[in-house]
Amino acid sequence: MPKRPRIRFRGQKEANQEVGNVLGNVIKRRYYIVIGFVLTVAVIFALRLFVLQISKKDFYNAKLEQYQTNTFQVDALRGEIVDRNYTKLAYNENVVCATYYAVNNMKDKEIDAIVKFLMEHVNVDISDVTKREKKDYLIMKDKKFATSLVTEQERKALAKDENGDRKIYNLQIKRMTDDIVNKHLSDNDVKYYKLYYAIKRCTSGSTILLEGISVEEASIIGENSDLLRGVRVTSDWKRNYTFGSNFKQVLGNVTTKKQGLPATTKTELLALDYNNDSRVGTSGLETEYENILSGDSSTYQLTYNKDGSPVIKKKTPGSNGLNLQLTIDSELQEKVGQYIENELKSHTGEKWNNHIYCILMRPKTGEVIAMAGKERQKDGQIVDYAAGNYLNAYAVGSSFKPATLYTCFKNHVINANHYEVDDASGLKVKGTPTKYSHNKVGWGSINEVTALAYSSNVYMMKIIIKLGGGNYVYNGPLRLKKDAYKLLRNGAGELGLGVKSGIDIPNESLGYRGKPLNVGNILDFSIGQYDTYTNMQLATYTSTLANMGVKIRPHLLKSTYTVDSEGNNVTQSKFKTKVIDDVSSEKTAFEQIKKGMQAVTSWGTMKSVFSGLPYDMAGKSGTAQVFVTKTRSVPNHMIIAYGPTADPQIVCTVIVEQQDNNNSAPGLARYAVDEYFKKYGYGANAKVD
Repeated sequence: MPKRPRIRFRGQKEANQEVGNVLGNVIKRRYYIVIGFVLTVAVIFALRLFVLQISKKDFYNAKLEQYQTNTFQVDALRGEIVDRNYTKLAYNENVVCATYYAVNNMKDKEIDAIVKFLMEHVNVDISDVTKREKKDYLIMKDKKFATSLVTEQERKALAKDENGDRKIYNLQIKRMTDDIVNKHLSDNDVKYYKLYYAIKRCTSGSTILLEGISVEEASIIGENSDLLRGVRVTSDWKRNYTFGSNFKQVLGNVTTKKQGLPATTKTELLALDYNNDSRVGTSGLETEYENILSGDSSTYQLTYNKDGSPVIKKKTPGSNGLNLQLTIDSELQEKVGQYIENELKSHTGEKWNNHIYCILMRPKTGEVIAMAGKERQKDGQIVDYAAGNYLNAYAVGSSFKPATLYTCFKNHVINANHYEVDDASGLKVKGTPTKYSHNKVGWGSINEVTALAYSSNVYMMKIIIKLGGGNYVYNGPLRLKKDAYKLLRNGAGELGLGVKSGIDIPNESLGYRGKPLNVGNILDFSIGQYDTYTNMQLATYTSTLANMGVKIRPHLLKSTYTVDSEGNNVTQSKFKTKVIDDVSSEKTAFEQIKKGMQAVTSWGTMKSVFSGLPYDMAGKSGTAQVFVTKTRSVPNHMIIAYGPTADPQIVCTVIVEQQDNNNSAPGLARYAVDEYFKKYGYGANAKVD
């Protein structure tokens, strides 16, 4: 009998059991998923931890050190500046300093203790503290008083202003008069806040607190280093100049650490890896050759130990700046400068004579041997003003006449032995006053050599009329081509007048270029009574005449050098002579001009200036009338000269500003030239260096 199928009854119990089984399976699966996820994450974290701690350990250690340290730079020792004989002109003086290196999280209480200790044991010089800084110190000292300087009404009015706090601060500063500052701030207060402010604002790197401390003061600081966290005794330098203010404007200035980078060039210098407090040349040769003198700064690393105290370590060594050897002979510079000073002192009655200048320059190389100048100030004090040789410009009178001859030769207006008449009739253009040479009687029919020798105005005016295409008739009208001015300016510029000389120093002046208004202007121009020129332009011009048309760039730098371990000077580079124009092809012009300038000194207007000396000179004097009132003029006096004429070794140019009853130019020129030849010889005996 076949088995009958087993019949299962599905009741509530079976239904509940089935649901439970399904739910259990779901929970079990989710549990396994969660466990798997946790294990996966754990493995990822383990691998990541391995990478961080083992594989990239050095990388992150370096990062950690970077975040806990900072670097700062220390200025390299600046190169010295010496004269051609290695006499020091600008040098670095070593000074002992108290320098603060930033401490981590230093509390105000500790800063206060450090400042008070230093004030008690070390001299705190406050002579360099400015009025502006004192006002900041007063705000720090007495905030309540500073607050009272601005009314509540003003504060409310500025409360909504985005720059309200700054404007309130500016009002406080503005309302602090000198009397208020002196009343509320004692010298001890200034000393305290000078140090306190310096430490407080130094959050990284270092800052010099005190400069020029004594050995005893340095010992006290060193012995109390535990009390003076971050304060260390260091060695630094400051710039000094051997001859004080003499030649100082030419040498220039260097900022202090406190002054830092000048605002006008700050962005550019920061891009060149300077620091905000780097010392940098701001004028004269100090700025012209900043890239040579400055050297490369050393880099230091500042780390901190557990208590936040700084640990200093040199990271990269720097290199000192190169030294500059100048072309200047400081002995001759001093002698010529003293002669000029004596002249100004001996002519105190000359009301308008406030400047005298003299340049000695080698024409073949452009080396400036001496560049002296003095200024009489309003109080009568006489100060050095050598920089006036390239900064101040003057009408140069008849010393311009060789340029007039050159221009007329070049433009084929005249040839050798060209004659014009200079007589008592002078030169008369209709509707204008008669123009004469200084000798109103004249010299009759003369050529260009005699015209230079006797300094004939009429001769120069007549040939310049020809340059302008004019036809001169006594007391008749005169018309000239407009390009005559341009031709004369171009000719003078080729020789060195009316263009910058290119001397290696900033801010050289161009001088004044008059605007042509009438015929009379170009006639005045032809005798040096129109445009103005610097003495450096005169020296370049005279050198071009001495070189028979080759114009050389004047320069003050002779070489750069270092000093080896045995104290020997090791030349690094030499200034190369640079020809900036060459018009020597106008041979006839320069031959005739040379004859004329030799005639000037042998039998012409300067025959007594160099007489009796064992060498011959060629030259030209000049007198330019300058009006001091509407009706009165007082002359400038000029001399240009070079020699010996057969082989010129030196050029001398002199400008004497407005002497009425005297003329210091001849004596000064003779003295300067003779002193040069006494020292360096002449002809076959000339010293070559």
